[in-house]
Amino acid sequence: MTLSHARPRYGGPINQIEFRDLDFDHVATTAYSTRGTPFVRPVAIGMPRIPPKILDNVCYLYKDAERAKIGAGFGGTAFLVAVPSSIPGKHYQYAVTNWHVAQKHGNSVIRVNTHSGEPDIFEYDPGQWFCDTRFDIAVCGIKLDGAIHRYTAMPIDGFALREHIEGNKVGPGDDVFMVGRFVDHDGGSVNKPAVRFGNISVMPLPIMQPNGTMADAYCIDLHSRTGYSGSPVYVYRTPGYDLEQTLSSDPNEQRLLYAGVNYLALLGIHFAQFPEDWEIADQMVGKPTADVDEAAVPLILEGKYIKGLSGMTCVLPAWSIWDVLHAAPLLQARIQSDERERARMKDVGESPAPVGE
Repeated sequence: MTLSHARPRYGGPINQIEFRDLDFDHVATTAYSTRGTPFVRPVAIGMPRIPPKILDNVCYLYKDAERAKIGAGFGGTAFLVAVPSSIPGKHYQYAVTNWHVAQKHGNSVIRVNTHSGEPDIFEYDPGQWFCDTRFDIAVCGIKLDGAIHRYTAMPIDGFALREHIEGNKVGPGDDVFMVGRFVDHDGGSVNKPAVRFGNISVMPLPIMQPNGTMADAYCIDLHSRTGYSGSPVYVYRTPGYDLEQTLSSDPNEQRLLYAGVNYLALLGIHFAQFPEDWEIADQMVGKPTADVDEAAVPLILEGKYIKGLSGMTCVLPAWSIWDVLHAAPLLQARIQSDERERARMKDVGESPAPVGE
């Protein structure tokens, strides 16, 4: 196959790739210079500044409160999701992570940053996390106060569901970033998430999970390591501006939004990396030259290996998280909670907040 800058004439080779084909479906959009002069043209994609609100979507997980206070141990990452109630103006908050983090390894204690700088610790037991045996996903209800806690929660309408993936033609090459806990430099006694960047490599196909079941998952060209399990992975497209969006004015419901020409959505949750076996190199015997095949030089001690990581990260799609959040036990719990809230509001003569507040 050839790569050409020129547009092929009618009847040219159908397998020829045009340079313009790499435009990723850019569309003309109005942009403005620093002087406010408008112009309309396709705008290149580039990594924008990531606003602090997205970093505040993440919290850290530990085995117990003592380790959470000092930031000890490997633990893992969780992120916050807002599920709407049937009562206007009300949302349910959940922490989302992997089953293997919260239950298998017992990292069930959540640490959340506060505005004062002193983190707040929620001592949950592994059994308090709800898990669905189909997925390496665990969720736990949590009540955060925007006046106290520094956090944001991703609304479920910000999930990249199947119809959004198809409608926006999301596929291999699309940009992603992951926010999570880099255990070697994670902020110590406060949460300081680290961001890693990559691209979609393979669209969802069945992959074996740590719970021993197969599930459709993305393969993402993105490096990870211990501590990032449970991290949110976002897909984005942007004309080069930052990803900052208007947030809810309600301090108790600080939610991430995406809109306009920028596209930002939750692609899924990181749960593993493909491993690789790396052979242990012996002393170099001779140095390869231009006419010597490097593979022919005996540099390897046969049969000795170390376990490495391939740099290909496994991500369960957002629709798997959606399915877990809408599992019968959680759905029934929300229905019962709404019924109790309606009864309370009726007793005190209180009306629900208008939609949108």
